[in-house]
Amino acid sequence: MKRFALIVLLAVASIAAAAQGSSAQALLKKIEGKRLSFEFSLTTADKVPVKHIGTALIEGKSYIISDNGAEIWCNGKVRWTVDNSAKEVYIEAPGEEEDMLISPEKLLGSVTKLIVGEASASGKYTGEGPAKGATFVLTSIKTSEPLGNGSEFTFNTGALDSSWVITDLR
Repeated sequence: MKRFALIVLLAVASIAAAAQGSSAQALLKKIEGKRLSFEFSLTTADKVPVKHIGTALIEGKSYIISDNGAEIWCNGKVRWTVDNSAKEVYIEAPGEEEDMLISPEKLLGSVTKLIVGEASASGKYTGEGPAKGATFVLTSIKTSEPLGNGSEFTFNTGALDSSWVITDLR
């Protein structure tokens, strides 16, 4: 659920980041082909609400998310979920959840109360799934031209010592 909520957040961020216009097409055009970075907070609407606080960097199909001590790295082909406190890394192929990053327009109908400022955005996800009802706030939103090589989105498991558990689920 944590990963899904974050992927939803990223998709919403892709829609909202640095937008100045009111139409969905204007929002998408502003972020198309850009590199995005932002800080976020996301609160789920579960019976026991869970708050996620972290940072994200997105470029095309690649991203790095840091959230409450965990990290998710994805270079578009492989995803590494890193739990630093437990010294565990899960390696897997990206799934359908990441498709939302590729097509953020799929989520436009599922966001209400979208408020976009120059470097901030907030709203509520009303779509289906575990993130239904989650509220999000994005701050320090920055866009820039993509760097293009993507190597910074690959997690290096070779740099870890023998105390780490690496589980490859691909």
